[in-house]
Amino acid sequence: MRRILTLTLAGALFVGGCATTQQGQQSGHSKAVTGAAIGAVVGGIAGAVTGPKHANKGKRVLIGAAAGAIIGGTIGYILDQQAKSLADDVGVKPIDNTNPEVKPQQPPISEEKPVAVVKEPEKVKLVMKDSVLFDFDSYQLKPEAKEMLRKIAKTLNQNPDTVILIVGYTDSMGKFDYNVRLSEKRAEAVKNELVLNGVDPSRILTFGCGPKHPIAPNDTPEGRALNRRVEILVYPKGVTIPHPCD
Repeated sequence: MRRILTLTLAGALFVGGCATTQQGQQSGHSKAVTGAAIGAVVGGIAGAVTGPKHANKGKRVLIGAAAGAIIGGTIGYILDQQAKSLADDVGVKPIDNTNPEVKPQQPPISEEKPVAVVKEPEKVKLVMKDSVLFDFDSYQLKPEAKEMLRKIAKTLNQNPDTVILIVGYTDSMGKFDYNVRLSEKRAEAVKNELVLNGVDPSRILTFGCGPKHPIAPNDTPEGRALNRRVEILVYPKGVTIPHPCD
């Protein structure tokens, strides 16, 4: 059975963001529309099963759908703005993977582009090669990595209504248990630096997945170098999050 992380942390979403998404900016509109569609479905169900029994069920569904669309659109807007800000922090353009019907054809990072920000329907993902953050087989952050994480922390602090997962990965060389421990320590090192720069530790969960979920073949040095990475996943509060190592 697939593990899930049920995070029902308290915190209201900023409804004011919806007005901005309706002004027609195409780059930010798709994620807001996706969020609104999901929110409408969820809100419609909630409207049907809640409220006074004597009230008209159809009306309750419409009210629930409208509320869900507002919340979903706000989530989309928040994630879209978070992706833009994180991309600015690390000097890249966001990769748009918000269409679930289009499967990515290549890893988000490469030797030439060791950092990437990926927009997905339910989250924003910041992917960093381990060499950007650490020396080989180390979990001590490089000085330049600390400076980059300082910028990232500032962006994360601007929107406290998100949950942050930090996930470490390795290649498949060496013992599995050792790789898992190394990936855990690297994820913790990134968390500690973000906390040092003001990010609330209660928002952050860390995981070490070792060699699981490779993004490139492990049978070449180039592929293994891409699999050694740390990902920062940004989710809206209150959603059910799948366990990243499953």
